[in-house]
Amino acid sequence: MPPYSIPLSTLPLPISAVSPLAELEDVHSYRKVRALDVDEHADNLGEWDQSYDQLSAGPFQGTLCEVWIGDMQIFREITTQSVLEQGHAWKGARLFGIPMAMTGSGSFCDRSINDRGILSVGPGSEFSLRSPKEFDVIGVAIKEENYQRVVASLEDAGSRRMSSTDGATVIRCESGLRELRVFLDALFDVLDDHAAILSHPTAQKTIHSALLGHICDSVQTASDMPAPHLTYQARKAVVDRARHHVLSKPYEPVTIAELCEVLHVSRRTIQYCFQEVLNTNPIQYLRTMRLNCVRRELRDRNPAVTQIQDIAARWGFWHLSHFARDYRIMFGELPSDTLHKE
Repeated sequence: MPPYSIPLSTLPLPISAVSPLAELEDVHSYRKVRALDVDEHADNLGEWDQSYDQLSAGPFQGTLCEVWIGDMQIFREITTQSVLEQGHAWKGARLFGIPMAMTGSGSFCDRSINDRGILSVGPGSEFSLRSPKEFDVIGVAIKEENYQRVVASLEDAGSRRMSSTDGATVIRCESGLRELRVFLDALFDVLDDHAAILSHPTAQKTIHSALLGHICDSVQTASDMPAPHLTYQARKAVVDRARHHVLSKPYEPVTIAELCEVLHVSRRTIQYCFQEVLNTNPIQYLRTMRLNCVRRELRDRNPAVTQIQDIAARWGFWHLSHFARDYRIMFGELPSDTLHKE
């Protein structure tokens, strides 16, 4: 069956403005490809050098969904037979594999696969995966240098480096894995129905930053993330600087990763500071600020020529149903109600 794709790379996007943490050079088309042959399925994943051998008996069906956001390749692979997969990702890539659903047993480089771990492959490393008979896995490949830049900006001073071995391994995740799976499920639901949302640079920036944040949260255990020992005054100073940075960019959504880099503090530190000073978390605070920006823009627009989804995406809201729900909770009305008010 031939692939179908939604052409996004033909749009004139100011990609250099997408993220302060990595140069997002291009956005490729979202592709969803189905195959009835294991070799054809192996060839469908772009930029990889790999081979597949079917192990279990019966007709094979494979589905691959793939999109690139700058330096990040995100793909979902669903197979109906046990397969031995061997090879390596593109040059300079660090790979994370997140099992979403599985029936039966499998292994990754002689380590068993379960629902409590993430598969990890360092740049240039070979891997060997024996998949369960029915397997749904999402892969995230990113340039190693850019991943390490993000890791450095998220860690507390003196904390152990997040899992970043050069070889292939299975990282046991104590927390954060459920949130990562929910995020990835929502992302592919949106891409299936409305992939053109990625034509908005701020949506790209939000997805790129949030996905890296979820991965970092998942692969670092609680013991690696001690509560920062700061006075109330020091925490308030962090919050004040964060709010000043947000307010200084009234026309551009700000991400947690951006705050970490600008303020030279970790994700954990920002979390504690906002919780103590404002009794909220930084993600909720930034979402609230962006919702207010959307509301102001809707109130100033002509309803006859305004697309709510374009305004929402421009402020980083890429999941439109979640956006509408959050907007209604925040303001007691739907975005369309605001737009059509006299």
